[in-house]
Amino acid sequence: MARNKVVKCICHDKMFDEVKAYAEEHGISTVEELQKRNYCSNSCRLCMPYVEMMLKTGQTEFTPGEPFR
Repeated sequence: MARNKVVKCICHDKMFDEVKAYAEEHGISTVEELQKRNYCSNSCRLCMPYVEMMLKTGQTEFTPGEPFR
């Protein structure tokens, strides 16, 4: 794991590569669908922009603030 990268949903303790695999396995394409399943991004929601970017691009490791650039 790269240092100083955003790589997980902290509240649910799930790495983004786990979230990506789960989304692909269940045909999930939106953060809202993951939230409905209480899988990630529905507690503090700090990872939400990263999860959205992950679902669009497949990327699972981010520079802090990357989705906002």
